[in-house]
Amino acid sequence: MISASKYFQQGNFEKVIRILEPRVFEHRDDWKFYSYLGYSSLYTGDYIRASSYLKRALQINPSSIELMYGLAVLHLKKGENADAVRIWLHILHQNPDDIYAKEGLDFINSTDSRQLPGLLTLKKCRSLLPCRDNRKKYLIKMGIVGGILLVALAVTVFLAVTCKTGEVM
Repeated sequence: MISASKYFQQGNFEKVIRILEPRVFEHRDDWKFYSYLGYSSLYTGDYIRASSYLKRALQINPSSIELMYGLAVLHLKKGENADAVRIWLHILHQNPDDIYAKEGLDFINSTDSRQLPGLLTLKKCRSLLPCRDNRKKYLIKMGIVGGILLVALAVTVFLAVTCKTGEVM
């Protein structure tokens, strides 16, 4: 599953599906497994499989808002706007400050409903889903770690240059 996660982060959704689908029976109760398959199917345009996998994942983990986001976007792609609205309102009922549910509802309100499926490109789908932030968060964390290491190195070099051998501060 680690390699599938790597391919998912790289955006190689077809590869994720090829790796995971043969193992469906081994992971019957793994909601993350079905989440990867569901989102990968959504991103490749296979809405029937996406629906099946995301619903299975939600059966296993019914409180997962991450899965609800995916189902809401899937409903939009299929032209089932009322179902998407219902899911986002459910999320907002649980968490009134949820930015993704608000963004989804704003998108629906600002767009002609007949044009929604065509306007919902892969890029726009990702803007309605929290997984779009994973790479950015990773880069920020790596930048912070790198900055800390750089400061530690600078302090070490400074102390080495200014302190005489054998002197204790």
